[in-house]
Amino acid sequence: MPRYLGIDLAGDGRASGYAVLDEQARVIACGAAPDDAAIVALAARHGATTVAIDCPLGLPEGLCCLDPACGCAPANAPGIRQSELAVRALGYGLYHTTKRTIIRGLVERGMRLRPLIEAQGALVIEVYPYATKAMLFGRRMPKKTTPEGRRWLLARLSAGLRGLDMARAYSHDELDALAAAWTALMYARGDAVALGDAREGEIIVPRVSRAPALPPAG
Repeated sequence: MPRYLGIDLAGDGRASGYAVLDEQARVIACGAAPDDAAIVALAARHGATTVAIDCPLGLPEGLCCLDPACGCAPANAPGIRQSELAVRALGYGLYHTTKRTIIRGLVERGMRLRPLIEAQGALVIEVYPYATKAMLFGRRMPKKTTPEGRRWLLARLSAGLRGLDMARAYSHDELDALAAAWTALMYARGDAVALGDAREGEIIVPRVSRAPALPPAG
């Protein structure tokens, strides 16, 4: 049975939020993974068929790394991945994957993690939970780190996901992981689309003209 694992990858030593959905959009597991080994083990334990990671998983064409001391350079101006340009064109701001990025450690972590999960046979995709939430629920949302913001997001996720504990105080990392896992499920159903150039790493976002809905109970 397909399983969809969402990872809100952390880059500062914090644990990463994770969530697992089944093909009926049921929440199978949700919590925090302390390190890469735990994430890889989660994917294996749940038999994840698609793993959605909230982190850049590729570099602009021409770059071999993000080390400013290296002589590699982007092949095209403005030196930003096509997927990031496409997301920005939709009106959603995001960090760009360049040698000046402040999330270099996070990008390098995601790129190390990806092949470890792919070796288990899973499809690994890059997602951007902020874009997913804005496209599904609208741009006006409370700050996700506040109790109000977490309650707001939980209520909206509950319209599409089964088995959420409405009394639980989910962290904002767990809620973003749920949004990531839902994006993976939408992609499997054809309700999400890949933006950008696969050679640099595509970003998967909802296909907003096809609002996701719960399947019939069964």
